[in-house]
Amino acid sequence: MQAIRHYAEVINGAIHFDLPEDFSAKRVELIILPADDVTVDRTAFQRFLLDSPEMSDEEFKSIEEKRGHIKQWT
Repeated sequence: MQAIRHYAEVINGAIHFDLPEDFSAKRVELIILPADDVTVDRTAFQRFLLDSPEMSDEEFKSIEEKRGHIKQWT
């Protein structure tokens, strides 16, 4: 399945989108979502990442050791 994500401006209640030449489907499904919400969601996700706890050097070393042990068996 080929999928295309494209942001377009709504002008007089209509949008215009040209499909790529290699797009061969005869029927398509359109899902129209307001793009104004994308910025809010992205900001919320970035805030979530910044607020998440950080891993200490000890925790990182412990995880790396476990990965090393697992790699020996795979």
